[in-house]
Amino acid sequence: MRLIHCLLHWGTTMNEVAGHCANCGALLTDRYCGRCGQDGHASLSLRHFMHELMEGLFHVDSKFWRTLRTLLTRPGLLTEQYLAGKRHSYSPPFRSYLVISIVYFVLASIFAEPAKVMSSGGREMQASDCAQIAANPGWVLRFVPDLEASCVRALTNDAQALRVAMENLLPKVMFVVLPLVALVQFWIYRRQRPLYLENLVFVLHFQSFYYVASAFALLLAAPIAALAGAGAKVADLFEFVIYIWSVVYLFIAMRRVYRASILKTLLGLAALAVSYIVFYALGVGVASMYAFLRV
Repeated sequence: MRLIHCLLHWGTTMNEVAGHCANCGALLTDRYCGRCGQDGHASLSLRHFMHELMEGLFHVDSKFWRTLRTLLTRPGLLTEQYLAGKRHSYSPPFRSYLVISIVYFVLASIFAEPAKVMSSGGREMQASDCAQIAANPGWVLRFVPDLEASCVRALTNDAQALRVAMENLLPKVMFVVLPLVALVQFWIYRRQRPLYLENLVFVLHFQSFYYVASAFALLLAAPIAALAGAGAKVADLFEFVIYIWSVVYLFIAMRRVYRASILKTLLGLAALAVSYIVFYALGVGVASMYAFLRV
């Protein structure tokens, strides 16, 4: 018992005994330093180390799970609280977006139906079509060296390499799309929220909600589709439900955060939807072309 007691209290510093912060030397009037914020109990005891570890883990987890719950059940509340300065209880917008987007794209790569490479005539492209594409490249592909070889590499093995390249590029596309969407949001609601970053936080929170909802839909659709034997129909149904939920969610969130009239909220909702579609389509188009030429 004496050995355990010594281990638990090993490493107590002279600064802690003297009542000064071990980090900056300021006089301690409470447990935490008023100058730098460091814990005044700056020992290397095993008990302190384990307490700090467990407190840090559960503190972060509780913030993240509270953020997820608020995202799903209270449209716009997370943004409203963050912009009002009530930020301690939730994960920061950019950090939570990063974590949620990583999980979503991993699940999408596992469960989502693989996209097909379609021609302008609506037919799925095959490697055998590459000679015809090289013969009639159009103005975009005219300057690509060895176009036929690039096309064959991209479409071989059911375009597996192209799909993998696109899975890696889509998160990067969203990093470009979201600031542009926030710029449109800022232009519409610059009187209600005059700072661009306020609108970026709103867009990040909405996109995080969409990823969380879509991730749950993927997890639910997979077993239901396996039992029902109708994968595409189940996936389409869940996708439709997510779209409807997102529209309703976005309307409520806008009303809460921007306090605008119903008419302006509807116009803002339409503008946000159009900006998402336009910027995402452009981003995916550029990314597809880049992946097609680089695989």
